[in-house]
Amino acid sequence: MAEFDEKQLKAHIKGGDFLPVYLFYGDEAYLKKFYSDSLCEKAVGKDFLDFNFQVFDGKSLDMRDVTDAAIMMPMMSERRAVLVRDARLESLGEDNLAVLKAYLENPSPSTVLVFLQTSAEFSPAKAKAVSELVKKQGALCQLNKRKGNELIKPLISSASKQGCVLSADAANYLVSVAGDDFNVLINELSKVCHYAGGGEIRKEHIDEVVIKTDEAKIYDLTKYLLMKNFDKAYEVLNILLRQKTEPEYILGTIISAYVDMYRAKVSLTCGKGAEALSEAYSYGRLAFRLKNAARDASRLDLDTIRKCLDELSQADMRLKGSRDNPELILEQLMVKLFLVGQ
Repeated sequence: MAEFDEKQLKAHIKGGDFLPVYLFYGDEAYLKKFYSDSLCEKAVGKDFLDFNFQVFDGKSLDMRDVTDAAIMMPMMSERRAVLVRDARLESLGEDNLAVLKAYLENPSPSTVLVFLQTSAEFSPAKAKAVSELVKKQGALCQLNKRKGNELIKPLISSASKQGCVLSADAANYLVSVAGDDFNVLINELSKVCHYAGGGEIRKEHIDEVVIKTDEAKIYDLTKYLLMKNFDKAYEVLNILLRQKTEPEYILGTIISAYVDMYRAKVSLTCGKGAEALSEAYSYGRLAFRLKNAARDASRLDLDTIRKCLDELSQADMRLKGSRDNPELILEQLMVKLFLVGQ
């Protein structure tokens, strides 16, 4: 019947014209939980959830229990809601599938049945039989990670509700250091707002309290090398290695940082801005990396960046094709990048 993205789902819930069954999936855990909860609450009514809302653990599921709950009449409310969390829909047995099919051929008009798949790995194609049943009577709801302004605007709004002012630049910086998982971002923003104590949130506030992703730490490492602060760069590398961060991931992210700088430097030399470069290389929600790269590239000339890329290429070949200690390869690379930058 329907396939909803976030915008369509939001309007659908607001409209209140509910379908018999929904299947929530995608790679954004926060949004899946938020909208599945909102759907159930709106369908039943906040004051009647205790009487008309039932949750099942799908990992040990008997579909008869679910359908029995679905055909029950609501108490003091127009509807009931039944939520099934993490059912193994890809490998649903024939008996369970038959029970679900029989129910959906004549679903209860007073029940909203919701399947919530919390794993980002779930795909309707892998659970084709169930997905087709849901589509006939209800909706597939795909909720993926927000991008660009889809992340920035709600962060600015959330900060405002907590008595703080978050600029677009500060919001972009928060995303760059904390990652694009919306649940993590909201939690980290709450910490920053509490730390700032109201007023404008500055970059220093974010640096003080936000837990950085490994990727953000590696970009810090690169930044310290460009600032000729070898001690700080080496300190970050040691932290990453103590955390058991894969050497291949560390090196790959450093390479990405220098490739960004090379692209930005060449683009600026040709009189092109970051926006044109973002479109040419499909950076999308990662466009902020090019702005940072353009800033960082100002510390080095084009020939120096090329030499750094040569060193990175050699380190990559050593890491993949030799028996040398990976940590030693990274430490030696740090020294070479620092010396080339000098």
